[in-house]
Amino acid sequence: MGQQRTPLGFYVAAVCAAVFGAAMVRLALVPFWWGHLDVLVRAAALVLAGLSAVAAEALWRARPWAYRASLALAVAYACVLAIKGFLNDGMDGVVTAVWMLILSAIVVVPLVAYVRHRSEDLFGPTTPRRPRPVLAAAARGRWRPGP
Repeated sequence: MGQQRTPLGFYVAAVCAAVFGAAMVRLALVPFWWGHLDVLVRAAALVLAGLSAVAAEALWRARPWAYRASLALAVAYACVLAIKGFLNDGMDGVVTAVWMLILSAIVVVPLVAYVRHRSEDLFGPTTPRRPRPVLAAAARGRWRPGP
């Protein structure tokens, strides 16, 4: 029984996550003042850098939890953008955050969907499947079709 090969798309996604993480580290280390949000911006950038490092490693080595790591990174990114939009510049910040979410969703959503699809091919279902009540009752012999 041989080891499964990592799909090419996982390598591409891992490189994207690593580049994003490097950009977040650079943002955290940039030597200018962001005002009262300086500490929050740097902390959020470091959290995103850590999550992107975990996701990049999981994708590069095709770990069974690569989808969950990628999804966690995408959700954290969306939350950081939304929070920064609400805390910065009033309504203009919210509009900018919404546009950034929409534009980044064009790339992020298909990428995470691809990772989920390929992870299911490699490792089985990513979420446990619950039997439907009617099918479960039919399997136990308690459900009878109506007239």
